[in-house]
Amino acid sequence: MQAVTRDEKRNIREVLLDAASALMRELDTIDIGILDIAARAEVNHGMIRYYFGSKEGMLMALLDRDVQHAIRQLDNLFTLDVPPVERMRIHLAGIVDTYYRIPYLNRLIQALVRDATAERVHHIAEELLKPIANAQRRIIEEGIEAGKFRKVDPKLFYFNTIGAADGLYSNRFTLSAVFGGMPAADDELHERYKEQTVDTLLSGLLA
Repeated sequence: MQAVTRDEKRNIREVLLDAASALMRELDTIDIGILDIAARAEVNHGMIRYYFGSKEGMLMALLDRDVQHAIRQLDNLFTLDVPPVERMRIHLAGIVDTYYRIPYLNRLIQALVRDATAERVHHIAEELLKPIANAQRRIIEEGIEAGKFRKVDPKLFYFNTIGAADGLYSNRFTLSAVFGGMPAADDELHERYKEQTVDTLLSGLLA
């Protein structure tokens, strides 16, 4: 019997993460079963335990992957030679894009920190969330120093940002029942929402 190569193992692992992500987006819930995940990935459900130890371990790996992608984008943002206002505009647009791509993000974080070990809570806070909050604070401080931003509380502006970015994509019921029957945001609505959200947040920040 031929051994499974490292690349094949990595591929199966990513396929499982992609399957879990797709199901959470489609069903609008993080309460998905391992059999459904395995069926979507077209692998035996024992592969979840093999690669992640448990369903919870797989969800933690998914959170790591999703948030690390956003952190890498922020790292790239600081390599750009752009003024603070443009840097903030790019950052805010990226946050809205992130929640469109992974609307389950806040729900997944809350589920994974509930009754979690101190080590996991520390990992999520220090390695996943603080880098994003600190990067946003850095942009705000740059803008204040340049005379472009008024003085705001970076902590409160962070919650303004996350709440606005999450709002449309985590409220499918309101979108469908109150605003015309659309079951979920599509690309066209997302682009309009992103533009309005970024403009609104920036307007509250500009000096």
